[in-house]
Amino acid sequence: MLSKLIIVADLQRFKLYTSKQDPLGREALNLLESVESLEVHQKMSEKVSDRKGNFQSAGGSGSGEDHNLVLEDERRRIKEIAKQISEALQNHNHKSWYFAAPKAINNKIVEQLDAVAKESMKINLHSDLTKIPDNKLLEHFNK
Repeated sequence: MLSKLIIVADLQRFKLYTSKQDPLGREALNLLESVESLEVHQKMSEKVSDRKGNFQSAGGSGSGEDHNLVLEDERRRIKEIAKQISEALQNHNHKSWYFAAPKAINNKIVEQLDAVAKESMKINLHSDLTKIPDNKLLEHFNK
């Protein structure tokens, strides 16, 4: 019997679960993959080689380029998450899949997926469920 895949993500974490029913009809989750991006924890000075102050803003604060780096990091991470989802869908047999990500990035991730992946997604929640205990996760998708 094919299982459901459940994918929860935020900019820092990606978790892939499979959900199967036992002979009594109870659903149980099994964590297949958990990835945490360490880049989120890095300071800006650890990410770039330029000394502070090389990119002076009009006000002279020395942070004229920082906002672009933050946006670029987010864009890159969204692209990575979409790739992880595509690989998970290809590598694991499933009958359907569910997805949850924070509202701010959910649609951006889904836009990166191919049409087949979008069509086979049964539930898409605009919520950050990455910190929900595994035994409570199914409750959010079964509402």
